[in-house]
Amino acid sequence: MDDFSKNTESFIYWLKNIAKIDVSPKIEIKNLCYCNQGRAVVAIEKIRKDETLFEIPRSSVLSITTSQLVRDYPSLKEKFLNEIGSWEGLIICILYEMEVLKERSQWAPYFKVWNKPNDMNMLIFWGEKELELLQPSLVLERIGKKEAKEMHERVIELIKQIGGEFACAATSFGFNDFAYIASIILSYSFDLEMQDKNTNENEEDDTSEEETESECYLKSMIPFADMLNADTSKCNANLIYHSGSLKMIAIRDIEANEQVYNIYGEHPNSEILRRYGYVEWDGSKYDFGEVLLENIIEAIRETFNVNAEFLENCMDVLRNNATIQDLLEGEEVILNSYDCYSNGELIPQSVLLVQTLTTICQIPGIYKVDIKTLERQAERIVKKCLQLIEKGCVTEQCSKTWKRCIMKRLADYPIEKTGSYEKPPEENSLTKEELRNIMALRVLKSEIDSLQTCEESFDKNYKIIPDQKLLANILKRKFTKEEERFAKRPCLQN
Repeated sequence: MDDFSKNTESFIYWLKNIAKIDVSPKIEIKNLCYCNQGRAVVAIEKIRKDETLFEIPRSSVLSITTSQLVRDYPSLKEKFLNEIGSWEGLIICILYEMEVLKERSQWAPYFKVWNKPNDMNMLIFWGEKELELLQPSLVLERIGKKEAKEMHERVIELIKQIGGEFACAATSFGFNDFAYIASIILSYSFDLEMQDKNTNENEEDDTSEEETESECYLKSMIPFADMLNADTSKCNANLIYHSGSLKMIAIRDIEANEQVYNIYGEHPNSEILRRYGYVEWDGSKYDFGEVLLENIIEAIRETFNVNAEFLENCMDVLRNNATIQDLLEGEEVILNSYDCYSNGELIPQSVLLVQTLTTICQIPGIYKVDIKTLERQAERIVKKCLQLIEKGCVTEQCSKTWKRCIMKRLADYPIEKTGSYEKPPEENSLTKEELRNIMALRVLKSEIDSLQTCEESFDKNYKIIPDQKLLANILKRKFTKEEERFAKRPCLQN
């Protein structure tokens, strides 16, 4: 028997006999490494909706409050809870269990079924050349390697302060070791609410994580619950929190031989790859692309032939004007990027910004006014644009400019490469290099598809009206013939 199978068997024994996790006889852990899914939980009999797949006592959950480190050094509990936080605290606790206690750790069999460092594909493990495959996705700005290195240094200092045998173990705890444990936590941890000391352990509270947002949460590793693969479209089980235990419940009927899936969150493929090291080959249900602020600015400049200084003044007004901020109820309209979802939905800020800027640029004589006059005009324009959008309308130039914004963003992508994307076969033997290459293509395809879907979003989601109608409302008068010619000047036409 190979080590993979031995570790699986030891883990199953530990689950039932040591951790006291009650597992339904209708599910099994299976080896799906042949299709890059590692261990997975599969139904061996039909499971009905609302059946319990397994139940985990809270005593078998690994967090800063249950770790042996806090038992050995009780004063650390207060420090972790009130100063350090459960994220860095959990890294330190896991390191203590793995490097100091080793086989004596309560969770030793659990650690052995974790993915090995060489099997990890989270973006923090990618080399510079591999990361270039993901250009121009903004996921590259969210990897956080600099912040991770800073956290690693803090963790080392904290371990040195603890001292003893642990401090000696920390001398060999390099950044790669830190990145491994941090990535395991990022990938597989749950945010578990802390138990109130006065809670009646016999009183069950069938609430999900989302329903108890006011509680204080701890990063926690939940054995077996984290072994379920996740899929945004195939999710068929959810973890339900009770006062004394956690239950994985079927949220629909699950057929025999069907895999049991959880969901890690409403993430696009780019974020799934960054956090968890895989992609959904058919695309995530929550995929999106991002139009950059600079794409919008370039499209406005080209459409209306305005200079950069004028547009920067306009954006400063939108950022800082108190009346406009009141109209926006504190929501920022100037963002670095604007999400464009795979179902064609847009965030409201993108619609308002494009409508506002296209309207400002069509006000006669607007380029010559002083900043105070620009502010007064912008206040009225934002108010009228908000009213227009709330009625489900945008103007013709707004719609045309948005399409230009999308085309500018798409021009950044290697569409010729993603056009040849094919998901790997069910059984594959891809090398790590090949796997990362095709995962990068899948991420880019997800973003391109989302952007292309959103190109027509204004036309599909809003009634398109003539710009002159909105402008006449703002100016409180009809356009003169000269002003109408200005609004229809050639540079406005796409």
